[in-house]
Amino acid sequence: MRGDLLCAYDRGAELKFFEQPRPMSRRDFWGPATNEELGMKMQIIRKIRAGIQTAAAAMTIMLVFGTAAHANIRVRPEGVNFGAQTVGSASASHTVTVTNENQRTIKIESASASISQFSVSGLSLPATLAPGESLTASVKFTPSAAQAYSGSLKFTRANGEEFSVSLIGTGSGATTTAPIAPAISSQPASVKIAAGQTATFNVAATGTAPMTYLWKKNGSTISGANSSTYTTPSETAADNNSQFTAEVSNTVGNATSNPAVLTVTNTTVAPAIATQPASQTIISGKTATFSVSATGTAPLTYQWNLNGSPISGATSSSYTTPAETANAQFTVTVSNSAGSATSNPATLSVTAATVILNSSASSLSFGSVNVSSSATPQTVTLTNAGNSNVTISNVTVSGAGFNASGASGVIVTPGQTTTLTATFTPSATGAVTGKISVASNASNSPDSISLSGTGVAATVTHSVALSWTASTSAVIGYNTYSSTVSGGPYTKLTSTPDAGLSYTDSTVQAGQTYFYVVTSVDSSNVESDFSAQVSAVIP
Repeated sequence: MRGDLLCAYDRGAELKFFEQPRPMSRRDFWGPATNEELGMKMQIIRKIRAGIQTAAAAMTIMLVFGTAAHANIRVRPEGVNFGAQTVGSASASHTVTVTNENQRTIKIESASASISQFSVSGLSLPATLAPGESLTASVKFTPSAAQAYSGSLKFTRANGEEFSVSLIGTGSGATTTAPIAPAISSQPASVKIAAGQTATFNVAATGTAPMTYLWKKNGSTISGANSSTYTTPSETAADNNSQFTAEVSNTVGNATSNPAVLTVTNTTVAPAIATQPASQTIISGKTATFSVSATGTAPLTYQWNLNGSPISGATSSSYTTPAETANAQFTVTVSNSAGSATSNPATLSVTAATVILNSSASSLSFGSVNVSSSATPQTVTLTNAGNSNVTISNVTVSGAGFNASGASGVIVTPGQTTTLTATFTPSATGAVTGKISVASNASNSPDSISLSGTGVAATVTHSVALSWTASTSAVIGYNTYSSTVSGGPYTKLTSTPDAGLSYTDSTVQAGQTYFYVVTSVDSSNVESDFSAQVSAVIP
């Protein structure tokens, strides 16, 4: 028999191999055969070859589909590099997207990070993805030590297949800054005061916060003086040449300022006017307030004067007058033990109170208005043209059918306005006149606004509506005629035949009787005889 491997084909497309133990001749393989038998055997060989090719093609297709199944799930990005991240702190989130590019639905069962320093969130699993659908995961990196980390985010399908995304990052140590001891950046300045005055010292320092302050006088700690600014109590001559220092401290050290020298003199500084009282203008019956500021050694006393005479009880830095009715001049004298200073005179100008109420119209005309109907309302604007408040006490109206609303009881400040609304509703025909009277505390009160209007009878319009049954003949339209005499003659109402089956006559007059007929018109413009006559009585 031959040592070759022969392939035989069966209906299941399986490949079967048989080993021949020795070389064979063609006759040995086929045995003795006639020409007809030999032809049938050759056909079998051809079928075997065709079967082998078909089986090989089928195996190739299976291999192609088996290889492409994983390639049709796309994961982006393929890897995430978190870079350096401070130990113990979480990085910003990075997203990973899985897209189903298969032609069939897939199911993602789970997703997990390979080490605890990487975490995944934002997923609701298991998740089923239709063709073209995606899911997105958020990944964070939280290093627990200063070292490099590498891992992966692994996704597992329902069929057990797994695919992953590489994850890398480096833990770095937190940066710390050493605290800085205080250093005086602005020294407190020496101060010179008069006895009885206070002095203020300031210091500024740099260094790591928080910093504390401690002021000392002649080396002794001052109780409660623990801010960057210190103001002394009133000092006496005994405090002259006292030295003040500030000690600034924090957790790593302290710094003491240069001493600031306090000079206290026995000389009392006489008052000087720093801000003069200002002149004012008021309305008669109103009050005015004047004020002054002065320098000098405390204590300072004040005395206000009216036209050169002292005002009893006016002994502070400001003064409010009673209600004034006349012009006057006010001064103030500021004193201490070293002397006094008198301000410039402040003039008070008193103007007479003006209480004037003006209206935007002196008359209103409503024209002709149907009886029992209301005319369009008209408004009048009342303006305070004076310098004092106007109080409107009452608004009255005369004349049949007239009315007014608004304004009554209103207080109108200078320059402001209020609105009065007038209406007219006649109850009978004929001309009507009236008046609105506005009473107030104004000097021109009462303010009068004349009214006029005419009541007229309401106009009544009449019409007659006609309708008819369509002609049984073919027509293009109908003409309508009317007359005030039964049987005519009739007047044509339609200019051209109307295809409709109705007509409204709006020209009728009250107290008349009208008679109507209709004709039809065919396509040749031939008009029919008159229809039966109908009548309408207009009341």
